[in-house]
Amino acid sequence: MDFLHKLSTKIIPENQTIILEYLNVSGMVKNRKLSRAISDLGWKQFRTLLEGKAEKYGRNLRVISH
Repeated sequence: MDFLHKLSTKIIPENQTIILEYLNVSGMVKNRKLSRAISDLGWKQFRTLLEGKAEKYGRNLRVISH
């Protein structure tokens, strides 16, 4: 969690616009070989942190699908 906070705090001031790609994490977790690694990464939490900090600092955050 500390790493996610530090990374999101670094990304937001350095960029005016942040673009994230939508990933179907729930579908990816169904893969037995990848489920633990994907769940441990905290992608949803990272996106939530970026969204909050982008709003706070007036940055644009866009989520696109492939």
